[in-house]
Amino acid sequence: MATVRLTQAAKAFGPVEVLKGIDLDIADGEFIVFVGPSGCGKSTLLRSIAGLEALSSGTVEIDGRAVNDVAPSQRGIAMVFQSYALYPHMSVRENMGFALKLAGRSKAEIAEAVDAAAATLDIAHLLDRRPKELSGGQRQRVAIGRAIVRQPKVFLFDEPLSNLDAALRVRMRYEFAGLHKALGTTMIYVTHDQVEAMTLADRIVVLNGGVIEQVGTPDDLYARPDTIFVAGFIGSPTMNLIPATYAGPGAKGATVRLAGGQVIETMIATDAIASGAALILGVRPEHMGTDGATNRLTGIVEMVESLGAVHHVHLAIDGLAEPLVASLPTRPASETLSIALAPEALHLFDDQGRALPRPALTAPRAAA
Repeated sequence: MATVRLTQAAKAFGPVEVLKGIDLDIADGEFIVFVGPSGCGKSTLLRSIAGLEALSSGTVEIDGRAVNDVAPSQRGIAMVFQSYALYPHMSVRENMGFALKLAGRSKAEIAEAVDAAAATLDIAHLLDRRPKELSGGQRQRVAIGRAIVRQPKVFLFDEPLSNLDAALRVRMRYEFAGLHKALGTTMIYVTHDQVEAMTLADRIVVLNGGVIEQVGTPDDLYARPDTIFVAGFIGSPTMNLIPATYAGPGAKGATVRLAGGQVIETMIATDAIASGAALILGVRPEHMGTDGATNRLTGIVEMVESLGAVHHVHLAIDGLAEPLVASLPTRPASETLSIALAPEALHLFDDQGRALPRPALTAPRAAA
């Protein structure tokens, strides 16, 4: 196992800056997930740690040793790609043991390592097959097994589930979590899927435009996003973001006025808010319900996404440019619906997209 440290890591391809001075410390044995939209720099950052891309400036340290000038094969890492990268003419056993063979290990040592990895991944019965005889999930396990036999200090995963169907992705998420628990090795995982990130990570690194927007546990990023970008990226359905203006102090915190004239009470301190300031009000769909006496909004039901246990209701509210999405346990019975926004669950962002400090509160009440 090993720590990983990035200090002012930057990478440019010609005039295009892909990474813009990344500082990040990854603890020994952590499961870290890099997440963000396409083009945010997450795969480039992973490849820089692996040594497959040379940084333009800055340093990468693995286990306290700077490795900028160290070959990928000497960094103590193993990388699993989304394409699996298996040799089609080799059996599963040969694929898994190939790196050890190149390293000059004995046949007995290779067989022992391959058998142990295959047992961990439940693929011992596949060892004599070739990749074309395997399903996508089985190929992914073989690719992981090939990494495990090398006993790396750090595992790197580059969108390893992106080629799998939805049901298999869910199953493989659990398998990745179990693998990390069993091995206890530092793992760095790249995905564009925030559900994968929330499911797997000890901490999530949210990247946007080559910079880190926020680093934190899944709960931290969900409950206390630092920016509008993080608020909109983490959570499904995404947080509702509503233009508003500061309307003055209320009984428990700042009040804001929406474009339709509705006044909403929050529990956010008024200290840092200028009179009449332009703000963005944030509320997650699951923090709206049909019960509650305060912060009521009435709208027209434009669409309902029914998912069995939950119904995502799209409401057109007077004065708002975009419908609000409320996640409710029952389908609305009429075309008009009145909902309440839980004051303790509301977020406010300034005109630069930065979150205003929220009080330390217990979890907001569940939507009714």
